[in-house]
Amino acid sequence: MEKNDGIRISGGHVSVGAMAAGEGATATNISAVSAGSLADARAGMAQLLELLHTHSERLERPDEAIAVAELADRELSKEEPDKTSVLRLLELLASGAKSIASIGGAVTAVQQAVSAIF
Repeated sequence: MEKNDGIRISGGHVSVGAMAAGEGATATNISAVSAGSLADARAGMAQLLELLHTHSERLERPDEAIAVAELADRELSKEEPDKTSVLRLLELLASGAKSIASIGGAVTAVQQAVSAIF
């Protein structure tokens, strides 16, 4: 029998909150941050920072990724955060951490929250 480290799906419909495959794969379901609340966007950012610290050994440039996330977090902590700045920082972060499903999901959740509240 051949070894399969991936996910094979055929037919039907699949709806998944988090999915990972392969050696060392992990998936964490980060629920979408509810739209309309800056506090929720900030909470999502805190979750993202926690994930970056937890999985830093799997990142290509962990210090840079964490620094970018901290910049986004500082911007979100302002009374009137700049949406464009936060979204650009999150895009940069996503490009460097796309191979880690839980981080990618967390970035997407914060992006959606920021887009919805501004």
